[in-house]
Amino acid sequence: MKKDLIFTPVMLLIGVLLFMLKTTGMTAHIAISVIGLLVLIVYAVLTKKNWKIPALEIIMRVFYGIALITGAVIMNVHSIAALSIIHKASAALFIVLLIVLFIHKLATNKKA
Repeated sequence: MKKDLIFTPVMLLIGVLLFMLKTTGMTAHIAISVIGLLVLIVYAVLTKKNWKIPALEIIMRVFYGIALITGAVIMNVHSIAALSIIHKASAALFIVLLIVLFIHKLATNKKA
């Protein structure tokens, strides 16, 4: 649970910074997304045995991956609106699942 108390706020901060693209700029957006990917990988390696709902943990990471991949494609192809929608929707779903899983872990630890 201690790792979750560190990981969740860090990823929420990264998510907020990523949603502030107009403020941070594209270079910072790319750097922050790579930092988020590294944090996500380290957290997954450290906590894989403690996942309460493995399917949602995997889906959460998949949404981050989809956002990352579609973001890379958007950098090269600017005129496809569907990619932009997929990019933003998967990023938002990642944040939603991050919060849902964190609340679930808090509730589970309160009962124990």
